[in-house]
Amino acid sequence: MGNEDCLFLNVLAPANAKNLPVLFWIHGGGYGQGSASTFDFSYLDKTANNGFVSVVIQYRLGAFGFLSSADVAKHGIPNAALHDMRFALQWVKKYISRFGGDPDQVTIAGESAGGGSVMLMAMANGGEDGTTLFRRAIASSPYLPTQPNYDDELPTDYYLQFAQRAGCLGNDDNSLDSAAVFKCLQNADSILLQKASANTSYSAKYGQWAFIPVTDGELIKELPTQQLTAGKVNGERIVTGNNANEGTYFVPQNITTESLFSDFVRFNYPQVSPENLTAVLGLYNISGSPVGPKHDTDGLHPPYATQVSNYAVGWQQAANNLYAETTFVCPAYWLADAYSKDTTKKAWRYQFSIPDATHGKDIAPLTLDPATSDAMDPTFRKGFQSIWGQFIVSGDPTLSTSAIFSAGGDDVLLAAAGRDAWLPWGSAGKFDMLNLNVTATKPTKAEWKVVDGKVWEGGRGARCDLWAKLGAVVQE
Repeated sequence: MGNEDCLFLNVLAPANAKNLPVLFWIHGGGYGQGSASTFDFSYLDKTANNGFVSVVIQYRLGAFGFLSSADVAKHGIPNAALHDMRFALQWVKKYISRFGGDPDQVTIAGESAGGGSVMLMAMANGGEDGTTLFRRAIASSPYLPTQPNYDDELPTDYYLQFAQRAGCLGNDDNSLDSAAVFKCLQNADSILLQKASANTSYSAKYGQWAFIPVTDGELIKELPTQQLTAGKVNGERIVTGNNANEGTYFVPQNITTESLFSDFVRFNYPQVSPENLTAVLGLYNISGSPVGPKHDTDGLHPPYATQVSNYAVGWQQAANNLYAETTFVCPAYWLADAYSKDTTKKAWRYQFSIPDATHGKDIAPLTLDPATSDAMDPTFRKGFQSIWGQFIVSGDPTLSTSAIFSAGGDDVLLAAAGRDAWLPWGSAGKFDMLNLNVTATKPTKAEWKVVDGKVWEGGRGARCDLWAKLGAVVQE
């Protein structure tokens, strides 16, 4: 869970760098784990012809960064870690030129909680910051578990649990004095607070964390489903991505019936009404017997990911997919929708579909040597890095013919990422999504296709629209 003495950042710049675009990376880890030290984007930079400077930041984790309640708002500040991120962006704005970076060409990026942080930086101050701190964004599997108000029952309960475990909520006369409790926490030993933070997180629901971002009414003014639907975002351009099997690790693997599926929905979203649940069942219903055997879907033909994956079938897969969509996938859709609403902004969407495409599996091909041999052939990896690199350097992730061939591709392998093939999200009423996969035959080769992101997996766009409408219900 870290501690408060963590606000450092790493800068990596090519030799003789001058006025280069900047990659600003926010690590993931459920807002409670992770470190800047595990990320090295030198191979990605090399693929981009050493065309950018990278900055990898740290921020306060767990209770240190996301403790919230009315008392925290009164005596301190909720979402402290989000302010850490903005402070780091302000530092980049002021000092990155000394490392050869261009402070006016910053791309913020992150995966999981890092991708969720990118989303929240895009939403900061009601989306009225413009390009003050960054111009572009990449959100990979943006994590949105819930986003309660800072003084709601759940964050308040975790605050009280934390204070109790830290020995600051005893039976003396000061136990109900909010100022005394908060001062006790401020003066408590750091190791004690780390343990209290970890133990409180262990009490959270399966697949969730105790200390997460909240709607504080100041920096974060609205729910993502409200603000993104209105298209109020900072920056000019975004690339959003998700993996094919995001939910597997976060869902109990014992959901075998419709009744257990309904219990799962009600447990995770207790404010869901019977009418809401009926609407959810209408879109996630499993008809007939469970589909088998387990296999990854192609997204275009039934059975879809609502019923089967390489990990589960039937109601279990329905639960896995529902968690994936509400928590990682739909936020990527909502971000793309938000940037596509304004004619001065642009968005691109992709899905990382290489088996087994579980949560986080898209990070390795971005940080490893493209020539390394594994399930992702060198052409795939270099092509994937080229998409990110092109966007960081130029603001456009699509690949020119020369970029495709320099990555070792041809018309069959990478052409779907070409400028005339992969159009910005919402262009001319179309919703292009680049599906990044490999062939089923071995040795595998890159097999990329542009698909309709709204009808993908049997109507994922409609399911995300439903969750957007239910946002005020499920986010509390």
